[in-house]
Amino acid sequence: MATSALDAQLLGERLGTALSALPGGALVATLPRTLVTVNVEAIPISGALNTELSFRPAAQGAALSGSVELLEDEVSPVIDTLLAHGIGVVGLYNRFLYDEPRVLVLRFEGQGMPALLASGAQSIGSVLRDARLRSSKPLRELPGDAPQAGTLDAAALGGVLGVTASTRDGEVALEVPRPADPTGTPGAIAPLLAPEAPLLRASFSGSDLRAAVSGTFVLSAKELLPVLRALRSSNVHLVGLVPRDMRGDAGWFSLHFRGKNTSLGLVRGLDQALQARTAAR
Repeated sequence: MATSALDAQLLGERLGTALSALPGGALVATLPRTLVTVNVEAIPISGALNTELSFRPAAQGAALSGSVELLEDEVSPVIDTLLAHGIGVVGLYNRFLYDEPRVLVLRFEGQGMPALLASGAQSIGSVLRDARLRSSKPLRELPGDAPQAGTLDAAALGGVLGVTASTRDGEVALEVPRPADPTGTPGAIAPLLAPEAPLLRASFSGSDLRAAVSGTFVLSAKELLPVLRALRSSNVHLVGLVPRDMRGDAGWFSLHFRGKNTSLGLVRGLDQALQARTAAR
């Protein structure tokens, strides 16, 4: 299907900046942040925080790919605004070592109407301004009550997910194995390509009334966005997202998460994510 050239003026108006043209019809822009100082090994680094955007003509109108460098308390709000604009997240990892405040790189992709994609990218800046208006320095912990020492009902937590949970040193750990693909539909990922790691590993700490959960989903590219949407709807936070191999669209991702709530509230959030993953198969 033929693609139409992108309107650089329209995209520039939505983003509030001019875009540069590249061969092949791509348009790119860099949006710097100048009001936040980052130190690496106690040395100030200029230009440490930027948003990089690339728009390419596509059958759906445009394909957007980009990255934004974030402070820790900006990650979840930016993910939420991207998801609300139909833009998916494909990576989250650290920018430096020994940095203060800590800087993370969030990578994202989307396809659709160029103006809508540009509006979604522009919303990142609004979210970042709001975050620093709330607090000039990044928060050092996730929202919610800190976990409180006590007891956790391992049987109840495992029962929600249909697995047996184990208890050690006051923490409850569980694994959900990867089910075989029962569909046999064309284009399904071949079982031999599936990673050996469980579909989900999770560890709960604290007490049933005030708990925290940390863990990892291992997901295909097709499963990634539905699971992330479900986790965020349960206020579980993405803390890392990295590819496990180089197979492109058939590849696998490790999605690392953490959340704070009641223990049942957290495990039900994980159950919703598992259901979203099943629905996406």
